[in-house]
Amino acid sequence: ALCKSLDEALSLWKQLLESPGIPDVRSPEQTVTSLHLLATLYQLLAKPIPALESFLLLRSLCRRLGDIPGTAGALCHLSRLLFQLECPTHAQVSLGRTLGTSPE
Repeated sequence: ALCKSLDEALSLWKQLLESPGIPDVRSPEQTVTSLHLLATLYQLLAKPIPALESFLLLRSLCRRLGDIPGTAGALCHLSRLLFQLECPTHAQVSLGRTLGTSPE
């Protein structure tokens, strides 16, 4: 039941964030926190793919908001998850983006 609710939440966030620009939400900062919690819950449930999707949404939103520390944090989480999934090349690219040494 918890996974179903999380999956529904992820689907709604994807729909909300699919268009460019800053989404029309009451509190962008609270949205950032919600996405981070969503990704963390997926990690705790050992669901790495939805966690990756959530962190990608978080990274996208933080970029749109000009939140450099938030963007870097999301990229670090993405890198760590990719290493755990034994995808070192992808993790290296993600980490390079965090450090500003890799092209977009």
